Amino acid sequence: MTERNAKDRTPTTGVKSSVILIAIFLVQVFSPVVISEDGLDEMVICQDEYLGGECDSRFDASDGTSNVPSWVEGMFNFNMTSPTEIQFQASWAIREWDRSGMGLFDGLGVNLELDNINDGDGLPADVLRSSFDENSDPNDPSSPTVEETLLSEIDGSISQFLSGWGGSSTPETGWANRVFLPDSSGAMSAVDCSIDPTQDGDGNAFEPPICISTTVNISLNIGDTYGISGVNAENLDTALEGMFVMGSQVTAKFDVLVSPGHKGSYAIHPPEYASVTNAGGNGGNEVSSVDGSYHYGLWEIDNRQPSAGLLDEDLPGDLDMTMGFRQSVSTGVVSIDSQAKSLDLRVVVDMSDENNAFVEVVAGIYQIQTSTLDSWGVKPLMDKDKATIPVITSDGIRMAYHTGLLDLSELSQNIPVSEIGQAVANSKPGLNVQMGPFQWISNSQAPLDSGGLNYTHSMGCMRGVHFCLEGALAMEDNYPVYMTSTSHTFPFSLADLLGGNLGADVGFLNSVTGDDLGMLLNSGLEFSTVLSDDTMESFVGGMLPEGVSADLTLAIVLPSWSSTADGGNTVELSYRVSGSHDGSISLAGSDSLYSWQHAICSETSPDECNDLSEDRVCTSSLKTCAYADVELDLKKLSFASLPISKGVTVEFELTIDLAVHRIAVPESLFDSLNSETVSLGLEVLPSDLLRVILDVGSRGDPLEIDFSICNNGKTYCDQSLPISNDNATGLTYFTSELENDIQAMIEDGTSALSSNEEFSDVFGTFDMSGFSLEIGFPDGNLFDDDSQIGDERGIVFSLKIPMVSVSVGVDNSWMELISMARGEEGEGLKVGIVTESTSGAIIAPFLDPMVSAMDGLTNALSGSLVSPDGIRGPSNFSVGVPSTTVGPEEMDMHLGGSITLILPLGIELEGVTSNGGAVESRIDEDSRRQVITYKMVAGEEMPEAELEFGVLLTPMWVLTQVQFYLMGLLLFFLWRVRRKSVRRKKKRRAIALEKMEEAAASNVGYVAPQPTVEVLQVTDNGIVIKRRLSSA
Repeated sequence: MTERNAKDRTPTTGVKSSVILIAIFLVQVFSPVVISEDGLDEMVICQDEYLGGECDSRFDASDGTSNVPSWVEGMFNFNMTSPTEIQFQASWAIREWDRSGMGLFDGLGVNLELDNINDGDGLPADVLRSSFDENSDPNDPSSPTVEETLLSEIDGSISQFLSGWGGSSTPETGWANRVFLPDSSGAMSAVDCSIDPTQDGDGNAFEPPICISTTVNISLNIGDTYGISGVNAENLDTALEGMFVMGSQVTAKFDVLVSPGHKGSYAIHPPEYASVTNAGGNGGNEVSSVDGSYHYGLWEIDNRQPSAGLLDEDLPGDLDMTMGFRQSVSTGVVSIDSQAKSLDLRVVVDMSDENNAFVEVVAGIYQIQTSTLDSWGVKPLMDKDKATIPVITSDGIRMAYHTGLLDLSELSQNIPVSEIGQAVANSKPGLNVQMGPFQWISNSQAPLDSGGLNYTHSMGCMRGVHFCLEGALAMEDNYPVYMTSTSHTFPFSLADLLGGNLGADVGFLNSVTGDDLGMLLNSGLEFSTVLSDDTMESFVGGMLPEGVSADLTLAIVLPSWSSTADGGNTVELSYRVSGSHDGSISLAGSDSLYSWQHAICSETSPDECNDLSEDRVCTSSLKTCAYADVELDLKKLSFASLPISKGVTVEFELTIDLAVHRIAVPESLFDSLNSETVSLGLEVLPSDLLRVILDVGSRGDPLEIDFSICNNGKTYCDQSLPISNDNATGLTYFTSELENDIQAMIEDGTSALSSNEEFSDVFGTFDMSGFSLEIGFPDGNLFDDDSQIGDERGIVFSLKIPMVSVSVGVDNSWMELISMARGEEGEGLKVGIVTESTSGAIIAPFLDPMVSAMDGLTNALSGSLVSPDGIRGPSNFSVGVPSTTVGPEEMDMHLGGSITLILPLGIELEGVTSNGGAVESRIDEDSRRQVITYKMVAGEEMPEAELEFGVLLTPMWVLTQVQFYLMGLLLFFLWRVRRKSVRRKKKRRAIALEKMEEAAASNVGYVAPQPTVEVLQVTDNGIVIKRRLSSA
């Protein structure tokens, strides 16, 4: 932009006119100076015979612009009626004007010098006024007057000055009697002006000034001024007002050129909704308006005394100003905290068809900080050097959209919410999900908050339709804009999404994968949890774009086979910027595939099994179905070695198989898992579901149930049962370790008893090394063989005490016993135990019936008598049978199954009957041993059931027990017979010897006895064959 005097010159005057004027001025040189009647100095050039006026003499001291031909002071007011339209008004006080454009004074340099107007001087105001009515070309009567020429030059100067500001209308310039210019203090002062030559005569050729006032309408170039394109003036006006309300500040930069001898004061008034917040450039200041409602920019650029060498150079000036919003009673600048919610994301993971799942993302934009937009690579609404935009609100986005300031694709393509689909897919390794293009929502519908690109304001807005420019809600973020995107379809299960994302509180449930979750839920399991804040941060918060404060609602549309606890089909998790997250999840099955209300049979197929089946083990009314097959093989019960061992020997084997088909789940079962935030509920646990739970536990950190088998402080006392079927760490491993722990507990117990003084007084040898225990689950029993959940195939737990011989007797020697029998003092009677059976607490509920039955059997045997068929009790014995109800009452466990007793060979129970009819007796064809089986049916309570039987110890068994005693008696008898024979032989020999001695002493001599036996033969093996001789 420039401000300079026009240099247009009028055509050269004719030779004749020039000669006449020269002659006139030469006469003036040699004539005396004329003094006015008022006694003031006058210029000769202004006298009547020349210009016809009165001019004060020119003195250099009065010239405020020495060495330059102009002295003009101007006030330039720019009143911005809009961002692109300016009402320009300029007031000039002209005290000296460059005469180069006035042809009237061409060639009169010598004459002008006589009036002290030299080559470097312009025409003082007095001279201009006096020559106003003169033709600028004295040789052309039709040429414009000096007045007209001056106005034309002023208009030209104004037009040239405004040419750099954009388009402008034709200046309307006129003379002014008074103008207002800043004085030396900066205050606006009135300056009186005149174009009347009769007003000269104040002694100063430069006073009063000639003043003009000009007005022009300026149209600014939008691209040059604001750096934007594609927006018309009307929309720009609206857009800037909206931006100002949002707290934006816009900078406009204007350039001016001040001609030598000129001083300009420039005031720029912003649009009615704006205020200047900073006036930069050359000496700018922010000045308050008269009413104090806003500030405008004021600059002063003085080129009246240019430096040497710059006398012909224009002085450039920069008018830089920054505008902000002009506060009003009804409308203020939007204030949004940098941490306030920016986005409200609704992510819908639709798994109603798990084979064709998809993700839908709806992004509600409330406001976005400019720093965030920069990090996303979103192009700003205006160039950084043109505007500072701290935030763009939802109303701001609507404004920018409707005014053409914003290309919505610029925002939708760069806002990083398209990554949410992949964030969801990361729950399933190897899955890639791409979101489709984003579409903008015109008007939102429930459940979304009110908003959209074409949302219409009503309450709280005084001006504006789709965006508010005035009122309490002006350019606020109350009503978001929305864009939505949908992904392609892909296979995705509920377990894929939730597995591993439920937090540490739910333990092994994080390992649920595939169809397991469906099996769990449709088996009657109800699950609820409240995700912790940390889990919400990692699971839900991990879907949020970085660098932005956002709320996120994750809506999980459940598969058709599942529902929420209250029957709904959608689970919603809410992540909130405020930290008030809602991580409540509840899941249940929508169509249960399992019903426990049916009977369980041991042999009959599930389809045919009912409560009337003979082999039923559980009735349909029992929630818990478990039965045990107990077999006690009493292979040997012997008193035969009593003379040697001084005790009784029992050899037996115990086998227990416990089959669990379903369990009524007590609340206490989930105590280790349930907490304030986690809850599991299940009425009945079928065996197949337990297998699924075991399989789930094997994939991660399994649930562990703690219990204790002793309280002696040893490490093996505290046990932890892992709910897992992993062979290396699960139940199989646990049972093998439990065997060793129980064995160690028994060994430590016997060692402790042996070292106890009181105990050692009674017991001698206490050897349990022959005892062993086998615990486990049959191969494959912990694994499901199909995808159906049922309870027909029970989980079998096996406990076995291999064949063991228990010897209990007196541990003293026979000599010690004989001494005690004689009354001699000794150590006292000691009991010796070679081995002993025991049972862990884990199987106690299932051993009670067997133990009770064996106790009754023992009592019966102890009261038996001898009969002709063997040893038989005098009458039948009656033994009570325990109830089938075992375990905690809340489990409603009625134990079915069978107890099998295999008696030693030779011991039999006769007439075994039960008032319940559930006992049978048979003789095993191979071993010829009696096998007695008592069957219990769960659900059929027999609190007064009794077993009746008689006891028979067969002659064979009795013989085996007394054979050693009979052999002893026989040997004693033979010894006695032999002893008598030897004595007779010795007696006969003595008599014979006595006779021989008598014969030797007599005269008759010895007479040999007559032989009675003749030896016939001695065989090779030493047998002597004799023949008795007949007597003579």
